[in-house]
Amino acid sequence: MPLSPLPPSNTKRYKLLYTVAGQQHSMISRCSSAQSDGVAVGFFNAQFAAITGALGPNVVWVGVEVALSGSDIFNPIAGWSPLTGTAGNDVSTINEPRAFCYSGRTVGGRKSKVFLYGVGDDVPTPATYEMDPLPGSGEFNNFWVNLNGQADFWLGIDGLKPIWYFRNTVKPNDHFIGLLR
Repeated sequence: MPLSPLPPSNTKRYKLLYTVAGQQHSMISRCSSAQSDGVAVGFFNAQFAAITGALGPNVVWVGVEVALSGSDIFNPIAGWSPLTGTAGNDVSTINEPRAFCYSGRTVGGRKSKVFLYGVGDDVPTPATYEMDPLPGSGEFNNFWVNLNGQADFWLGIDGLKPIWYFRNTVKPNDHFIGLLR
């Protein structure tokens, strides 16, 4: 039986704004209505600490915005300081549209995805276009641990915590390929 659609504003959302070689990106985390701005900033800082060694030095996480449940308007929040990737090499033009996609599913049956852009050229694209399973340790594993472990954050559209799969897919995103052409 198909799931009934839910509006995008079904939950409170935090949006991390970041750039990869000047191209703007965002990463959205759904959360409970009780989540505070300070905790959200702490969770995004923890995600950056987990993945920073894989992000190119031309990647900057610049700000965080919030939209309350029932609203489609995102407003900036205080307390964020820009962060820059620490991988050995910049993200080259060929890898700017490359996305690492983590996926999961809530107990309510809803799919969830988080796309990560800005992984430096030090990390090659796997021949199978997936990391399955994720490496047993390191940046990609740490990012996954935080997806599963940060309470009331990285929720599905139904407000339930997904079980994030221990893998990710790696491929160029068609939308950003079009922008770069």
